[in-house]
Amino acid sequence: MVERAGSKLLGLFVPEVEASAAACGWKYFSSCWQCGYGACDAYCCDGSGCSTILCY
Repeated sequence: MVERAGSKLLGLFVPEVEASAAACGWKYFSSCWQCGYGACDAYCCDGSGCSTILCY
């Protein structure tokens, strides 16, 4: 009973995050405006955009 109550209390302060919302990884793009419309790889997270871009 105490464990269940603690779990509910923790849930009030730490929201659950869906795994799909936090999916991050490298993606290839054949045309990137950041690279003068050349190809690039970008590290992107769903819902957050891309943070690192490597131009070719």
